[in-house]
Amino acid sequence: MLALGAVAARVGYVQHAFGPRLLNAASKVEQVQAPLLAPRGSILDSHGRPLAFDLQAYTLDIHLSLFPNPQQLATALAPGLHRTAADVLAFLTSGHYQWIEWPHPVLETDKEAILKAVRQLVPGKDVGNYVTFAPTEARYYPNGVFASNVIGYVNGQGKGQAGLELQYDDLLTGQNGSYEYTREGDGFPVQSSVRVIQKAVPGKDIELTIDQTIQGFVEQEMNQLVAKYHPEHAAIIVMNPKTGAILGMTSRPTFDPNHYGSAPASALSDNWAVNDAFEPGSTFKVPVLAAALATGTVTLDETFESGHKVVAGHTIRDWNGVGWGRITFRQALEESSNVGFATIALKLGWSKLLEYMKKFGYLDKTGVDLPAEANSIVFPPSERGELQLATSGFGQGIAVTPIQQMAAIAAIANGGTLLQPHLLKAVLDPATHRVIRSVGPTVVNPQVVPKSVADAVNQVMIWDVSRGIDTQGYIPGYAVAGKTGTAQVVNPQTGQYYSNRFIVSFIGYAPGWDPQVEVYVTLYWPKTSAGNQWGSTIATPAARDILNACMHYYHVRPRFDPAYALTGSSRAAAGLADMTAQDAAAQGPQAATKYVQTPDLTGEPAATAAQRLRRLGLAPEVLGGSGKVVRQWPQPGVQVPTGSVVYLSVPPAVAQGRVAVPDLRGTGVRQAGNILAALGLKMIVQGAGFAVTQSVPPGRLVDPGTAVTVTFRASAAQPRHP
Repeated sequence: MLALGAVAARVGYVQHAFGPRLLNAASKVEQVQAPLLAPRGSILDSHGRPLAFDLQAYTLDIHLSLFPNPQQLATALAPGLHRTAADVLAFLTSGHYQWIEWPHPVLETDKEAILKAVRQLVPGKDVGNYVTFAPTEARYYPNGVFASNVIGYVNGQGKGQAGLELQYDDLLTGQNGSYEYTREGDGFPVQSSVRVIQKAVPGKDIELTIDQTIQGFVEQEMNQLVAKYHPEHAAIIVMNPKTGAILGMTSRPTFDPNHYGSAPASALSDNWAVNDAFEPGSTFKVPVLAAALATGTVTLDETFESGHKVVAGHTIRDWNGVGWGRITFRQALEESSNVGFATIALKLGWSKLLEYMKKFGYLDKTGVDLPAEANSIVFPPSERGELQLATSGFGQGIAVTPIQQMAAIAAIANGGTLLQPHLLKAVLDPATHRVIRSVGPTVVNPQVVPKSVADAVNQVMIWDVSRGIDTQGYIPGYAVAGKTGTAQVVNPQTGQYYSNRFIVSFIGYAPGWDPQVEVYVTLYWPKTSAGNQWGSTIATPAARDILNACMHYYHVRPRFDPAYALTGSSRAAAGLADMTAQDAAAQGPQAATKYVQTPDLTGEPAATAAQRLRRLGLAPEVLGGSGKVVRQWPQPGVQVPTGSVVYLSVPPAVAQGRVAVPDLRGTGVRQAGNILAALGLKMIVQGAGFAVTQSVPPGRLVDPGTAVTVTFRASAAQPRHP
């Protein structure tokens, strides 16, 4: 709410800015009413950290008569306006007016810089009547592109235009008040006459389910995918499958909401995670298998002949061209057999398939609290033949949205309940921060399939990652459940599939025994050879890394159950077995990665601990000087890939109960988090990319558990740590 002083400042602005134009106004004294602006509510992450908020700002008016040299004035104004002198000069000379108003709000810090610069142009003169500032508000997004497709942006009139800014515009928008003042015959306001008629009511703050740290993991993986594959579109969603709370979401293309005017329209209006439907490919096999088990259509141990199947005169083939002989329907998911799921779909029939698509939420919008949610596309009744039924069974010919996929697979993870995905956690009073309204899980369908069926499918999904074709998603000790998808893209001009364009994806969750985090990664047309455009090679590694980071972030302890361990060829595919040089070369460098368990190094001399780590194929990094290890990260007993950095905290980094804050500049989000975790400190993430600033200076001693806010930018230097 604006104070009375701000109102007086506004009147002062009217007096200075419009005084010259009011000198010839009517001579009678009159009462004038003006609006009293209401601040817009803030958008906060799940821990109350700001993602969007209003800043005190000003509108800038300049009377050009005091500045005869426009070039000098443009040069003086440019730094404070954050524009080039050429841009400012073009604006100053664009019209024939003596009074001009800069079209963008000016922040408080820039106001003083502007005043100082113009005073130096006209020493000894009072610039107050020629350079005026009127109070206003400016929307600010401290993390730039960070989650921008979710947050959205506000236009120059203060109205939400996309994302949550649009979805909750009514909540965020306050109610303007009004004030009046007396204007004398000469046209000047009388400041002592100011009277508030109606107070402005600020907009409500909203707290999201988005966790800024998890969003940091998401943005980092997305940036790496885009840099490597240059997809036309991409999306990543992270959700709690037990509640439907969205923990992280990003899509590409994206934009900086602080500078939305320079962004392409496609980035401003499209969140690919929510606004688009496309063929899901093999990820759709999961709910199809669940439907078949729930209806008794097949059993997991029932067999079929893989390889190829003729349906309505067309031959459907497995992805490898030859199949695996006679296999079970359990193996059909593990091997991602198209023939197997065409067989299941034909056994189900259209009626049952559509019934369970409805139960899993595929035939309706999820109701996620984001604007312009798309819906699925299925064959119309007139086109529901046997061939269309068969291809629908393995996710071809139908289209669904990423957010529908998340809701459906969450129903497997949580034991059979379909939940509505959501981003709003609470509505807060901006003055007291008191919770006005809380948002919890919304059950759409309490039992999509029996829990026994959900548990059985969950087990098969775990086996798919631990011994099927999706072992790139394997994380030792966390029983990851998942499924990849690779779908062809239809050429809209010909109606035929492109030969070199695919949509690749992975959807899964962890830990398999008690799912806490679900992840979906999808890319449209990654720019790589057609032979490499697979969900397993492109989307899965990113999803695995996000799941792994979340497991550590939530301090989920690994469990090493032999039932979930890789064996035989599956271990080789994941790089966890002894492999011949020829096999390793064929699998590629990522598949050849081996895992080792981190030892307990606490109390060992730093040099001895470092030697032990090197013998295990790990890279020690000592934080501090010399002495015995006080803390380590990752913690003892965690399976990590060979070559991983293990951080060891020794004095003086940790001494006498205090911790010396390290220099984190140049590190990535995960590296910075690992370093701070090794020291017993917490990290608050702002932005994505590499660290550029930190809230606590390097070298300062702090108590264990202290939170350090680290700001990351994509344009920073490459990381210092290997």
